[in-house]
Amino acid sequence: MHVIARSLVVLLFFGVTSCAARGLSLQTPDKRLLALEREKDKLKRQIDPVDRTKTHIKISEILIALATDAVKSGDLEVMEQRLDEYVETIQGAHETMVKTGRDAHKKPKGFKDLEISLRRQARQLEDIGITLAFDDREPVDKARTQAIEIRDNLLKLLFGAGNAQPGD
Repeated sequence: MHVIARSLVVLLFFGVTSCAARGLSLQTPDKRLLALEREKDKLKRQIDPVDRTKTHIKISEILIALATDAVKSGDLEVMEQRLDEYVETIQGAHETMVKTGRDAHKKPKGFKDLEISLRRQARQLEDIGITLAFDDREPVDKARTQAIEIRDNLLKLLFGAGNAQPGD
């Protein structure tokens, strides 16, 4: 009888400690969330428009990764929230570069970085959309459309309206 009681106590002990350890691991924040906060803090301190744009690009990449994870876990509300943040971020990057008044053709730094990242991100968004049911794709399609529109605008600034090839 004592052997059974001891076995139950040992099983109970290991069961409780494993649950406690798992609870601790679930409480550690995702490294990308920490990186997102770091980049947002960095953005507040930056003055140079090219550096600000590069930070916006890093933030947008993290947000797409977090949206992808939300899709994988089936949390469409978080996905939509991350994609809304993504759209705000790429709009901020675009606005930062346009407000400089620089000629993108002569000084492409920043403009070109953003255009390249938007091209890649539009493809990523397309891949995300394919994994979703048709009724759940609207936020992804909206974000992708916005990325493509900003990219098209950047191409016009970089190469002139007659030389830019719209689309993705």
